[in-house]
Amino acid sequence: MRSTRKKKRGPWIDLALITSILLLVSIIIFFTIMDDTLNGHDNEVIATDSIVDSSITEAESAFPGIRIISDMSNDPDLPFAIQYPQTNDENFNVLIEDYITSSKKAYINAMRPQKDTRKVEKLSGELNIHFDTYQYNENYYSFVFTERMSTNEKSTKTTLKTVFYHIETAQVLDIRTLLGEDTKNLETFASHVRELLKANPDLQDVLIAEEVDLATEARWVLFDKFAIHQDELYIYFDEGTIAPPEQGPISVQVSMSFLNPLLASAFQMQMVEVDAPADGVVDDNKKRVALTFDDGPHPEVTTQILDSLDRYNAKGTFFMLGNRVQYYPEIAREVLKRGHEIGNHTWSHPVLPKLSQSQIMNEFTITEQALVEAIGQESTVFRPPYGATTEAINTMIPHHVVLWSIDTLDWKHRDAQQLVLIVKQQMHNNAIILMHDIHQSTADGLNGILDYLASEGYEFVTVSEILPYR
Repeated sequence: MRSTRKKKRGPWIDLALITSILLLVSIIIFFTIMDDTLNGHDNEVIATDSIVDSSITEAESAFPGIRIISDMSNDPDLPFAIQYPQTNDENFNVLIEDYITSSKKAYINAMRPQKDTRKVEKLSGELNIHFDTYQYNENYYSFVFTERMSTNEKSTKTTLKTVFYHIETAQVLDIRTLLGEDTKNLETFASHVRELLKANPDLQDVLIAEEVDLATEARWVLFDKFAIHQDELYIYFDEGTIAPPEQGPISVQVSMSFLNPLLASAFQMQMVEVDAPADGVVDDNKKRVALTFDDGPHPEVTTQILDSLDRYNAKGTFFMLGNRVQYYPEIAREVLKRGHEIGNHTWSHPVLPKLSQSQIMNEFTITEQALVEAIGQESTVFRPPYGATTEAINTMIPHHVVLWSIDTLDWKHRDAQQLVLIVKQQMHNNAIILMHDIHQSTADGLNGILDYLASEGYEFVTVSEILPYR
């Protein structure tokens, strides 16, 4: 019998079959992915830089070391116009580029489904990012980005981003650095911002009181959007944060001179203060004290202070801000009616040595005009904001320029008991005591001060009355 032998298949045939199968599977996968992408079925996050054709240009800015990058879309269905700064610091550049990339991704991912599926005939979205640059003390730069994004005709959202940068040390600084990492300083600062917002007559009808309280709690993260511009610290709140969204972003300005004691030493300005007499007494044996109140008038606090002074038959001197006299002329009239002295404290509380001569005189003059309109007469004395003055300024002002010898620090500690304690510790004859009639704690602590000084035999006089004895 003849046996039959089955012919064995060569290994090269198996290898060819496997290779063909793998190649076929790869082709199928490739075309499946391409089909999904072309038909808008890919749900992954889009990498923006390689998808939208745009033109990028670079130009020098008016600020040393700052370049301006412009990124303009060439896609009519995905329009955007973006500008952002760059420096020689790679870390800063990456920080800004990450922000820009993130904003572009959010915009393109919101617009892409409309573009790919043609849900509408004409797309109506747009992204616009521009920035403002503010320089402070030569090396500090504040960059304020305004971003407006719309993905349809009915919705436009505006958000802000700020970066505070020291160009010499290449450091990005936050509000913690500005306030010296001091939580007490933060509490005072937050409280002051809240007061400024609520006292602004232009915002009275739009602010949501509960949201203002939440947005101005003493938490560092709530004040991360800020800029310094012309000796004013701007705090920004995004739209919908403390007012209805249609009001847009809201900002509040805080005088750097007012904040000076709260600031870290690198940001403080040199101020001029009055020294107390070395021995605490003068030739005259009669005991006198001048109580002074700055930054008012205030509709509630000033009135409470007036009532306390009446109870002790005490006279004081009120150094008023012109812009507040304009808002509360009736309170200024009440101060005069009760026999107290009224001083000029400038219109807007600036740091006078940083202004030109004409600007200084304008601050003085328009405040005098506001006082004449409110009370029918001019002021009798002048106090420069936060005691910042020079001999040239003192000569320029046509009034006695009056500082103080005891600073109660009422603006900082906001504690009625601490107010009394400081006066007791530092009291001397013919003292001029500095307080502010815009803080409730000052009004609350004043009775304790008056009681102590009366028990010590002090006569309460105005600043003009005490000046001959100093």
